[in-house]
Amino acid sequence: MPYIYADPSRCTGCEICVLTCSFTYFKVLNPKKARLRVVRMEPAIDLVIACRNCERPPCMEACPNEAIKRTSKGIIVIDERRCDGCGRCVEACPLDAIHIPPNGRAPIKCVACGACVQACPVGCLKMAYSFEEAFEKRRNYAERLEEIVLSLRSGG
Repeated sequence: MPYIYADPSRCTGCEICVLTCSFTYFKVLNPKKARLRVVRMEPAIDLVIACRNCERPPCMEACPNEAIKRTSKGIIVIDERRCDGCGRCVEACPLDAIHIPPNGRAPIKCVACGACVQACPVGCLKMAYSFEEAFEKRRNYAERLEEIVLSLRSGG
């Protein structure tokens, strides 16, 4: 199940990934129309939020119209023709990785196309291809993030 992950110790919060995403899919430079987002957690910590293509996706379970499916490559996708825009998938996502863009009817989410990975100027974005790889990367980044937070709080 591929998905995008980011090293929070390298992310600068520039949002080039976000702008690349919105331009790739909507031909506009608008963070509200991107399929991923950057969230500032501490004065110097930025986290990239993108769909993790969960093993048991709560968004898929919440959809009353069966508009959310998994592709043969493991990517969770939203069928706009079946979606009625109820937003239940948005509410169900524990990562806040799905949203309905301005002037949009159907929700959008990251489909792991990789355009943002290629555009990242500091190389903090990567693609994970297996649960094991993703778990290990998340664990390593969580440890690194904890070190950064402790360092910032101690004034170092």
